[in-house]
Amino acid sequence: MDKISAGKKISIIEGIFAQFHITLTGGMFLTSFVLFLNVNPFQMGILTAIPPILAGVGFFAAYISNIIGERKKLCVITAGLSRGLFIFFVIAIAFNIRISIAVFFVIIFFFNLLLNFSGNLWLSWMSDLIPSEERGRYFGIRNTIISGVGMVVNYLGGRILDFYSPSKAFTIIFSAAVFFSTLSFITLSFQPEPGFKKKVIHFKDVFARPLKDSNFLALIKFVSFWYLFAGIAAPFWVVHMIKNLKMAYSTIAVYGIIAGVASLIFQIFWGKLIDRVRSKPVLTINFVGIIFLPIIWLFARPDFILPIWIDAFFSGLFWCGINLSLFNILLSLTEEKDLKESYFAVFSTITGICGFFSSLLGGFIAQVLKDLKFQLMGQTFVNFHILFIGTSLFRLLSLFLLKKVKEKEAYPTISALQLIGDYAVRRLNEHKDLLLNTIRFTR
Repeated sequence: MDKISAGKKISIIEGIFAQFHITLTGGMFLTSFVLFLNVNPFQMGILTAIPPILAGVGFFAAYISNIIGERKKLCVITAGLSRGLFIFFVIAIAFNIRISIAVFFVIIFFFNLLLNFSGNLWLSWMSDLIPSEERGRYFGIRNTIISGVGMVVNYLGGRILDFYSPSKAFTIIFSAAVFFSTLSFITLSFQPEPGFKKKVIHFKDVFARPLKDSNFLALIKFVSFWYLFAGIAAPFWVVHMIKNLKMAYSTIAVYGIIAGVASLIFQIFWGKLIDRVRSKPVLTINFVGIIFLPIIWLFARPDFILPIWIDAFFSGLFWCGINLSLFNILLSLTEEKDLKESYFAVFSTITGICGFFSSLLGGFIAQVLKDLKFQLMGQTFVNFHILFIGTSLFRLLSLFLLKKVKEKEAYPTISALQLIGDYAVRRLNEHKDLLLNTIRFTR
């Protein structure tokens, strides 16, 4: 088996193990844990702001890895250390040691610091390992498998939260996360690395060179505006489910399952379409799809959560396309660059800073409006609804910046839509007899 084939298989196995940790230490689990620690809305905003502001350490990862000529070892060690930090929460809960908000934030800070360091190196590693013509399909398959695992883990974790007391539930959940992160660490150490050559670079080049690339700069402007203004509601989706919609944890997990199933169905489709028409048109189509999804949340009530299920399906449909196409367009823009690690670092740094201020802004607005509550047309509106409306508005405005992003050999968006339409018609024609018989039977 050649190095590329072996690496692709190992990466999928490693991704499965890593997904256990990603799922059990994020999303509703981390949100419910901080609510268990009694944080306020502004502190919730700080929690969400920590990961993006530390994305900038990728800048130093690119520089350090090129100085010492080592990428794989740095990536594996920092990934293992970061995920292992959750053992401190397990020990504290098991021995009934009080976890202060300050200690919690310190651990989360170092967790994200190390994880972002390794993440930048992993991106560079994978861009060298997977040939460009195979990336759309490969990452579509990989993400589909990993999403399926995350969906199951999310539901099982939700059941644990519903069934056990908070302290016992979090002991089980975080212990499982640390165990599977250890397996991920071991597996990643076996993943082969194509030749990584030590480069003689100047520190200023790591940051300055990518900013001279006009097309890369256009992508940065789009994503930065999107992250800065359209991310103000990011800390509060799950909080709203728990506190205002009174949803059980297992019910929240069902939201993840619906989104996960939709993602499983469409992940490979978007991957194949990216290989056919490139990433830009796929990104545009899916970004248009998510613009008004936050508005759906305005109509959800504790006794009427159908809008949440609708959002779950379309989130799974569109977000998998956005994540896959954005990842691939970033790889394609750095395809022939000498210092591709610096592009990933600059992308992570700038968008991270924007995400940081966005989360703080969202937390500040939520805290200021914490007592807001009014009735309109039979609906009760609270502070989070203001953030949801703002998110839709700024997503719409972001679309104008996306139009300026160019990608080599990318099809026009309208051509990609025509291909999707042709595919849908072809599939309907293939199964029209079955459809007609079903209609006749139901009459």
